Amino acid sequence: MSDHKLSDLTSHCIRCGFCLESCPTFVLTGQETESPRGRIYLARTADEGKLDWKEDVGPHLDQCLGCRACETACPSGVEYGAILEMARTRVEEVHKHRAKRMFLDGLSSPTKMRIQLGLSKIIPGKRIPAILSRILSGQSPEADKPTPQPSFPWPPLDEAALPEIKGQVYMLEGCVMRVMYPNVHEATRRLLRRLGYAVKPSSSGCCGALHAHNGFLEVGQQYAKRLAETMPGDLPIVVNSAGCGSHMKEQTAFGDRVKDISEFFVENGLLDLLSELPRREATATYHDACHLAHGQKIRIQPRQLLNAIPGLELIEMPEADMCCGSAGIYNVTQPKLARELLERKYANAESTGASLIVMGNPGCHGWIAQAVREHGERLKVLYLAEILELVCSGWEGSASSLP
Repeated sequence: MSDHKLSDLTSHCIRCGFCLESCPTFVLTGQETESPRGRIYLARTADEGKLDWKEDVGPHLDQCLGCRACETACPSGVEYGAILEMARTRVEEVHKHRAKRMFLDGLSSPTKMRIQLGLSKIIPGKRIPAILSRILSGQSPEADKPTPQPSFPWPPLDEAALPEIKGQVYMLEGCVMRVMYPNVHEATRRLLRRLGYAVKPSSSGCCGALHAHNGFLEVGQQYAKRLAETMPGDLPIVVNSAGCGSHMKEQTAFGDRVKDISEFFVENGLLDLLSELPRREATATYHDACHLAHGQKIRIQPRQLLNAIPGLELIEMPEADMCCGSAGIYNVTQPKLARELLERKYANAESTGASLIVMGNPGCHGWIAQAVREHGERLKVLYLAEILELVCSGWEGSASSLP
């Protein structure tokens, strides 16, 4: 049965080919079926009943990163992200990949994730279990078992030097971020307080991005709706995870309240605060998370913030907005291609000569940090919120000691 919305969206593609060189999987393979244009054609043809969703289309959709770089390159405004979500959902309706659904359900529940992380410690080896990788990808694993950030002892805030509280915001606690990156959340809260904002408590959980991006669109939308109900009113919702923010901005339940931290910080005076800090020499490069650069169209604000840090030299990375291969759960479901993209990203980062690599998404952070470990830890991987709070705290503890 044809999906009228899918049919309409795919018809916007004029097959011009501008998307080809922006697509990481096409760049790696050179195959038309691994390009946005090719995948759109396959989805349209399957929607017309001329191809089988599972056998003919599924494998090529599986190899798509969902990075949406093609949207940036497209002159026709094709909504590839929406096409991919709907097409993958059609595949899942036929395929019913229960193992992937269980894996996603585990990631999106902080309680389940903590249990899984605890169990993983008793499994030998540094990689994720081979049996899990075989079930999800049919390949040997490339990703290390995830390890939550150790607690970082931020120095106490000087309350006497802080501005009066002028407003409140909600902050997305999320699922993966809550468990894996508590220091990033704390850095975000501290920065907000420096700008005169308090975080209003909420029982926020998973936004549904991982499900929506991986073939369970309705589930992802339900998660988002429930999350919106825990954040009533019209207060801004500050998000420090690019993938979550991109998904939430596309859900009507949130209206226009969702703000990436870089947006909120630039709009509310952090540039001025940073410019007044003591000078400290450092070099950094910046990796554009896909759902920030291509999904939310946010590129300038993170660079503005980094350039405002006195003494910090920001060195542009080649292919800064090309996907690192993490892409949600891609480095688990497509480990070989993910590894190729990771090595390419690391080589580009190292070529800058910078000592710090900064980014704004948990998947990117964990995956690129793995490459840094494997290559001798010459670079330090930091979240944008972490480096901003480090400089505001006077680099106490130093960046080298931050987990």
